[in-house]
Amino acid sequence: MTRRSFARMGALGGAAYAAPQGPSAAPPPNLVFLLSDDHSHEDLGCFGNPAIRTPNLDRLAARGIKFDHCFVASPQCSPNRSAIFTGCTPHSTSTSRLHTPMPPWEPTFIEGLKERGYFVGAVGKVHQGRQFESRFDYYESKPESFETFLDRVPPGKPFWFQVGFTDPHRPYYPGAFDPPHDPAKVRVPAFLPDDPEVRKDLGHYYDFIARMDAECGRILKTLERRGLAENTLVIFTSDNGMPFPRAKGTCYDAGIRVPMIAAWPGRIRPGSASSELVSHVDLPVTWLDIAGIAKPQKMQGVSFLDVLLGRGVGKRREIYSERNWHDNFDPIRCVRTKTHKLIFNAAPHFPYRPAWDIEDSPSWSAMQRLSRRGGLSSDQLTLFSPSRPMIELYDLRTDPNEFHNLAGSGVHAPVLDDLMGRLSRWMNQTYDFLPPALPTTGEPQGRRWPVSL
Repeated sequence: MTRRSFARMGALGGAAYAAPQGPSAAPPPNLVFLLSDDHSHEDLGCFGNPAIRTPNLDRLAARGIKFDHCFVASPQCSPNRSAIFTGCTPHSTSTSRLHTPMPPWEPTFIEGLKERGYFVGAVGKVHQGRQFESRFDYYESKPESFETFLDRVPPGKPFWFQVGFTDPHRPYYPGAFDPPHDPAKVRVPAFLPDDPEVRKDLGHYYDFIARMDAECGRILKTLERRGLAENTLVIFTSDNGMPFPRAKGTCYDAGIRVPMIAAWPGRIRPGSASSELVSHVDLPVTWLDIAGIAKPQKMQGVSFLDVLLGRGVGKRREIYSERNWHDNFDPIRCVRTKTHKLIFNAAPHFPYRPAWDIEDSPSWSAMQRLSRRGGLSSDQLTLFSPSRPMIELYDLRTDPNEFHNLAGSGVHAPVLDDLMGRLSRWMNQTYDFLPPALPTTGEPQGRRWPVSL
């Protein structure tokens, strides 16, 4: 793609990429992106889960920085992956439905990095359609082809490289990792019942994470063996939360809060941690920032490079996430700060309906069985309600499991009004097809929830 043709794309989607003028002070770093599949925030040893064996990612965290408040743009696979490429929430790029290919007219950070001289490649799961794969200089469906990619990188060129794992996505089976995790030692989240079938299911989930961790170790060792580690920024995260009831496909934290680790020798302080809010729409903006490329106008993310380098605080005061069609239509929006979350269920007349892979899981079968026998707690039983509230409000400081809806509490009315205003402005600014809670200037004042639904 030429600079002129990309500028034409920029006219559709924002300003064309612009690199700073003059010689660079240092060669651009290589960028490696490791992306797991269906993996929640707490499920790594370095994020506080002592029952799971992830020595390679634990070592990566010890050499870099952990992000405790990293969130996806969508708790769905392909929509969130599109946000990582475009820096936009999925409904802004017509990619909010699961399996929607990336529209060919949508610009991504790939074009900017190529213009800067990067060799761009990916292996494994990309999930943006076959046509999109042609945007890479190198693509291979097998994750183990990292060595081949490195052999193809032209001498002297920096590279951006993504490994898209399919672990720990379902279906699960025994023998994925040896020795297997002991179901008696797994941590059962509060939103799941402590049942033998659930524990066994979680054990398999841990095994698949451990298998993915081992693959990360091989990739990191390859960088070291080839002398590339010193000038390479490695970022690890996941596309959405764990494939269990009330997690993946929902806007609860188990669905949208994911682990993120970054390591960059000599630039990121080893063993550091950040509580700053980061969204996956911030990733492409940050990669471009590192490469010395100005943020395109259309991208909605913000760079967190200053946080990576320990030279400033984050720019975010809230994150946003959305869910739409994922095996069933269930449009949801949420806004989350460090202390509170508001969830907007645009189709509250629907009950909770899990994605198909979760619907077929032993954990969902166990919950159905226990629901008929009085074996679920009152909080767990809400998944079987015939409908849901249109608005959910949670104080995450006192209710991290998001069980106690405060939307009807007069004491919390100021927080509710504030978050409804933030969410409405975001929905308007990002051209959401759903109606915002509050009308914009010039619109009829009656056009608000629930009337607008």
